[in-house]
Amino acid sequence: MKRIILALLCATVLPFVTFAQWGDPDEKKQLSVSDLKSPAITWDKDSYNFGDIPQGIPVDVVFTFTNTGNAPLIISKVEPACNCTDAIWPKVPIMPGQKGEIQVTFDAATGGKFSKTAVVTSNAKPTEQTLVFTGTVVPKKK
Repeated sequence: MKRIILALLCATVLPFVTFAQWGDPDEKKQLSVSDLKSPAITWDKDSYNFGDIPQGIPVDVVFTFTNTGNAPLIISKVEPACNCTDAIWPKVPIMPGQKGEIQVTFDAATGGKFSKTAVVTSNAKPTEQTLVFTGTVVPKKK
């Protein structure tokens, strides 16, 4: 009797265990880091030197970047380090492969050497990146 029960148990359980191992090998593929969707910023230049600029005349610099990732890039804010600087950035997503620009305006009101920053916050990794611009504000000639 024990042999009959064991035979019936094997006959019913064994096919399920065996068939559970079948399947498409591609379905079990593990995701690699490159398969994940994420944006990436690649800057043409992330720093700029104005050199000598006249006092009291605002100057602009444009920082150009490319979304080298595989998902839309969203820049949520650009924070200049002081009130002497303003920034304009794209408010729409930058698609993979597309270029974008961030325009930074420095008012040049105070004389002397300067080094200023603007922190760019986005959905790329790292989420914050710093743009730097330097120069010397010289008094206007009378």
